[in-house]
Amino acid sequence: MVVLKTPLSTYDKGMIIEFVPQRITGVFNFVNGLIFLALDDFLETHKGAGAWSEAIDSVGLEQQSFEPEYFYPDQVAADLFVAVAKKLEMPLSEMLEKFGRHLVPGLVKMGHHMGLVKKSWRTIDILEHLQEPILSSFSNIDEGILAPEIRVYRLKHSEVAIAYVSKRKLCHLLKGIVMGMGEYFSEPIMFKERVCMHKGNGPLCRLTVYLDDPNMVHYVDINREFKIVHSRIEELNFYNQFSGIPINHPGLVLQFGTNEVVIQAPREQLVAMKEEGKTYISVNHLPIGLKAMVKEVEVKGGYATLHDFHMTNGAVGQRCYKRVEPKKRFAITINIAGTDYKGEVHNISGGGVKISLHESVHLNETFLFMSVSLAFSLPLKWVQKGDTMELGPQKLSLEGNILDITEDEKERTARIMFTTLTGHNLFLMDQYYQRYLEDAQPLIHEKMRKI
Repeated sequence: MVVLKTPLSTYDKGMIIEFVPQRITGVFNFVNGLIFLALDDFLETHKGAGAWSEAIDSVGLEQQSFEPEYFYPDQVAADLFVAVAKKLEMPLSEMLEKFGRHLVPGLVKMGHHMGLVKKSWRTIDILEHLQEPILSSFSNIDEGILAPEIRVYRLKHSEVAIAYVSKRKLCHLLKGIVMGMGEYFSEPIMFKERVCMHKGNGPLCRLTVYLDDPNMVHYVDINREFKIVHSRIEELNFYNQFSGIPINHPGLVLQFGTNEVVIQAPREQLVAMKEEGKTYISVNHLPIGLKAMVKEVEVKGGYATLHDFHMTNGAVGQRCYKRVEPKKRFAITINIAGTDYKGEVHNISGGGVKISLHESVHLNETFLFMSVSLAFSLPLKWVQKGDTMELGPQKLSLEGNILDITEDEKERTARIMFTTLTGHNLFLMDQYYQRYLEDAQPLIHEKMRKI
């Protein structure tokens, strides 16, 4: 049996590399010895002393011992998973899920000890940070050991989306770990499986993991959400009614704390807020809107203090950015892990972009939630900068995440959400919309005249 020895001093953080599904490159795929020690404990917890030795013997590994500083061939793990499932008289999928649950207490404690998991984190938080910093800490390119193909995108405070891609097909182990974390933290964790590689409907597994708690569905993490808005110097949009008239103006976040947010808004909006005692808000990076109660309004000072935030189920915030679908598509390059892919912009807004991919580009669902870099020239004739005008297209370099890749008879498209936009980038996006609107205005007026 081929065994790869890695000094413990080198892999003191990589010892638990196989507690979640991994993909290891090179001539051999290797599994860290700790997974076998955990499997030993799992089996003997259920079947008693001696069960592990019998399982080892059944796959031709008599007297084989496993050490945490060694790495063992993938096939050894595959054979022992089957052997343990037989000993427990249960399907392999069920065994892997139970084993995943069994792993969680040790995983969490080791994560705390290694400084990769904060004491305040719970299930959704740990899943959100699975790629960075947790899994990235287990990579060693020189040894051919890479982070696993598990990509996570946090949709809101109580929900994450996961894409799992691996030839090992250990998604049942991942599901067990997810449910085990819910049990460990006493949280009502549930998941929906949109695609499963074991059911033959895709090359990956797609999960949506969420807190099955009505109180948490509408919960807003003020520090998290408004820190993003404040750091980007982004505008919020406020919605109120005054004497039956809708009042809608943008505003800014001045300060934010654990329970309250101080915002700046036009006088008309502040008067409407004070009258209603509440306001509705659209936040650019959230898929749905927010509702907040008004604690204090200083109309002369131009600010208000908001508290008691909740997510809404209504249309407010469903589409916060002004989207442009150009008459003539323009070129865009996306870079994934050092490789460039070419396409054309189908539509674009301050929140993200939809790209029509060239026929030679072979992207599919296995790229979901991967981080990408984007480079393109925004086709502006001119940009107003203070008292001057700058002529010509504006080059942008942005970062994002792939949310979706679809294909029909006509084309293959990718939807990418921007992760970070500077105030200047948002300004350019707004300028593009304004120029596009100015060009389209005569046509709109002509149609209205005919109607």
